[in-house]
Amino acid sequence: MKKHLITTAIIAAAATTQLFATEGINLIGIGPVQQGTAGAGVASAKDSTWLILNPAGLTDVDMGVDASLQIFAPVRTMDSTVSYRANPDGSGSVGAQEDSSAFVIPSISGSFGCCHGENGFIGLGIYGTSGMGVDYGNNRISQDPTGQPQSTGDMMTELSIAKMTATYAYKAKDSGFSVGAGPIFVLSRLKTDMLIQDPTIPPPGPYDYASGEWDTAYGIGAIVGVNQKIGALSIGGSYMTEQWMSEFDDYNGLLGGSLNLPQQLTVGAAYNVLDNLELALDYRWVGWDELDTLGDTFNWDNQNIVKAGITWGATDALTLRGGISYGKSPIDENTAFGNALFPAIMETHLACGASYAWEKWAAHFAYIHALENSVTANGKDAGGMGAGTEITMYQNSLTAGVTYTF
Repeated sequence: MKKHLITTAIIAAAATTQLFATEGINLIGIGPVQQGTAGAGVASAKDSTWLILNPAGLTDVDMGVDASLQIFAPVRTMDSTVSYRANPDGSGSVGAQEDSSAFVIPSISGSFGCCHGENGFIGLGIYGTSGMGVDYGNNRISQDPTGQPQSTGDMMTELSIAKMTATYAYKAKDSGFSVGAGPIFVLSRLKTDMLIQDPTIPPPGPYDYASGEWDTAYGIGAIVGVNQKIGALSIGGSYMTEQWMSEFDDYNGLLGGSLNLPQQLTVGAAYNVLDNLELALDYRWVGWDELDTLGDTFNWDNQNIVKAGITWGATDALTLRGGISYGKSPIDENTAFGNALFPAIMETHLACGASYAWEKWAAHFAYIHALENSVTANGKDAGGMGAGTEITMYQNSLTAGVTYTF
């Protein structure tokens, strides 16, 4: 019975985590406390969501349960220049299309004491963490190779990813040092009607559309983290391995293999300027280019991301947060047309948040705005047909959550 409940929870998280792209396909943070500082704070854990950011931080948080819902509202546009039989003046191309659908993303996690006296802790969490996609009214190419109008495919992609983590953390007595680690279990769901074309034959070569039906893949990876406190200064880091996925049977012809998720390294420091004022600075490396599919097939670049956050305890009950995150898009003008239905182009995120605590409860809120970014295809991918096609996105999201401490 317990196994069925866990499976159902992971599927529910994946089913509601759709159509977003922030740090590539990853959220900049999980839950409103992380998101209030734009995801900064790998060295300074605040609640149980840190088990997927830095599991060593579990030794510094109160035992309890954290749950949240995020309303995510990305606005994606594609202005395609492409028609197989466009007129010399460019007429006949698809033109501009917009998708502004909003979605709800859940998370729930908990931290618990377990063993080694007061120095051992475990954390369990289920999160919607990653996804991307669009659903346009027309496809990227207005006519097929025979000149027939296209309205039945190459318009939609939905990738939804949920992760379950189970971590253990240990704090060495009186040293300020802690370490944590654990496995990550992944459920990924994909559906798309993207155009599949023989890569050995220049356009317009033989082609077909993918099925557009949901398919499911499973995967596993691991995360390990460390923390060291030195007076008012905390330093920390975590490493997440590549998450190795099974293949999507329905889409193997499109992807050419498993859609693995990238390894990730995050390091940072937090400093208490005052007893109630903390500054945090993080650096994150995400290895998109190391992957066979997103790196070799879709030509994504690695990301180098910098995050800065501030946390101010305004009163004993009220905490305010702010943050900024920047990382260059893994998709550039060389690959924009081929990734127009995977528009992971966000770069700059601005965030703010607040918490209010009473008795054993706390309520949390966070707002994130991702500044608009555009990438225009230069014609170096997809046989050159997409030159001039522009993909654009900006995002708004609001997250509300609650904490109950034991």
